Amino acid sequence: MLTGLTVLTLLGLAAPMLASPARAATSTTTTQGKSALYEVIGHDPYRGAWKKLTGPVIKSERWLKGGHGIWSPAQIVQVDAQRFKVFLLCKVNECASTRISVIFSADGTRAYGALRTPTGTQVLGAPNVVVHKALLKALQD
Repeated sequence: MLTGLTVLTLLGLAAPMLASPARAATSTTTTQGKSALYEVIGHDPYRGAWKKLTGPVIKSERWLKGGHGIWSPAQIVQVDAQRFKVFLLCKVNECASTRISVIFSADGTRAYGALRTPTGTQVLGAPNVVVHKALLKALQD
């Protein structure tokens, strides 16, 4: 579906990113059957977390509103015996240069993301250092 984009690999992602590491392994419970970012953010609490995450950049990156863009099916990535559902979305006709990777907390109330644009990369959602590195790594794959 997306040329040049490979399966997201998140190395170094650790439990401190989530309030409940045990629940992180089952974070797909409320997103069961939903593999696209737009499907997940259509429902609370994910919708609120998405709006909060993208709020600082939505004026300059209108394509993020509502999760519009070219999506890849979510990947379940296992790191250190924890499973995480990772979403990737890119801007239509600009996938190579403009995209975002997103991880939601197990309860869907928090989101962390890394947004790459031609002007640089921004990390959103105030992740800890480990999550920050993982989000940047996801954009490289």
